[in-house]
Amino acid sequence: MAAAVMQPLQGLSLDGGIMPPSPVSGNTSRHGRSKHGGSVAKKGRGRGYSTVDDREALISKALVWVLKRTVKEDEEQEEDEQKLVADADGWVDCEDALKMPNLETLAVTFSELQSFIASPASKSRFVLKLKPESEEEEADESDYIIRMIPTPAVSQATPSTTALKLTPLTTTTEDLPDLLVYETSYANYPLILASGGIKRAGGQPHVQFTSIMVDEDGTEVRPSSDADVSIYINLRSVMEADNKITWQRTESGNVVTAGDVNGALEKKYWKKAVARRPDIGVLFEDGEIRKEVPVGLRGKGVKGKKGKAKGLVGRGLKEMKTRSEDESQSGSD
Repeated sequence: MAAAVMQPLQGLSLDGGIMPPSPVSGNTSRHGRSKHGGSVAKKGRGRGYSTVDDREALISKALVWVLKRTVKEDEEQEEDEQKLVADADGWVDCEDALKMPNLETLAVTFSELQSFIASPASKSRFVLKLKPESEEEEADESDYIIRMIPTPAVSQATPSTTALKLTPLTTTTEDLPDLLVYETSYANYPLILASGGIKRAGGQPHVQFTSIMVDEDGTEVRPSSDADVSIYINLRSVMEADNKITWQRTESGNVVTAGDVNGALEKKYWKKAVARRPDIGVLFEDGEIRKEVPVGLRGKGVKGKKGKAKGLVGRGLKEMKTRSEDESQSGSD
């Protein structure tokens, strides 16, 4: 292998600020640049070009175009329109979909369509389903129907809890929870107590509680929690005391209520309120206040604390500066 020859700096010829190829290998560029000075890094959307990714994107756009522009069976089409006829649930014949110009131009096959819908590239926006009268063993595109998966509309005026599937609860419900618990912070609990009860937050249709089942030995079966204060409700007792307050269970197992006419669950219905810290213990029980949240915990997390901490830091820096000045004076003496 030939030894590299170091060229003197003044002998280097810079073409537009770009150094010539390496004297060791004339075909290898230096400093990440090509032989002619251009960068060898691929430009684009932050990744290398992929023919597969690009085709999947085209198929996805074509499917969206076709399946979003369908008509119902009783609707009329204009002569120049090419739209598929969808049933009440939005399903169209898969064979007809593949014959639409957007997909036919791409020459999308049924097997390719199946692979695409099953891949992450589809982003779970489409679904294929075998027709009821068809058999899966020898099925082809004529035996399937396809549609886009509807995106649930989110109303700004209506909270998301209204979209939950709710099951009504009554005193005759077999698996009625023994207890419910509402969890809050040390700072909020005194405000809830002073207001007279647990109230719905602004704009919310429900107050949500966690369900608790009690074993025969008295052990509470409930999800783990790090809440500061837990307010317990005996659900059956509240139902029997006021049948105008309705209760429902969510799919996750929690229980919600709209409360009374004022959107609240008064503290007269509380069984007890317990602080997480053992040294505080029971705050409220059977209609009576047992203890109050210590003043030092009521402001936990408020901005005033930050100011106080800032003051402590400032005072500490001032003391360090004074100590430093004293030490330098004693050293000079």
